[in-house]
Amino acid sequence: MKPSFRYGATVLALVGVAIVPVYADVWSERAALAQIASELTALERLVSDAQKLSENDARVKFDYDVLMRDLEVIRSGINTHLSQPINPVMPSRVDALGGEYTEKNK
Repeated sequence: MKPSFRYGATVLALVGVAIVPVYADVWSERAALAQIASELTALERLVSDAQKLSENDARVKFDYDVLMRDLEVIRSGINTHLSQPINPVMPSRVDALGGEYTEKNK
């Protein structure tokens, strides 16, 4: 009795279901990090506006330059991560399936 195509397709479908959520999470993470980088741009504008409003002769001064450098470090880390290629979740080479799942009577 020869195995039907249905069994092989079922196995491949189950493997695909197991892999797709992991792969989707990688893209979701990258999208979230890209959103954070975009929000950093808006935050830098707010920091710049706040710096313009600060008083030069205030008793205690906030160091906006340090904050801007820290935001740049965060942005750089995100950009470095996003510029790295995604390792494929699926192997680059898939071994062929044998297809013979039953033994023949001798």
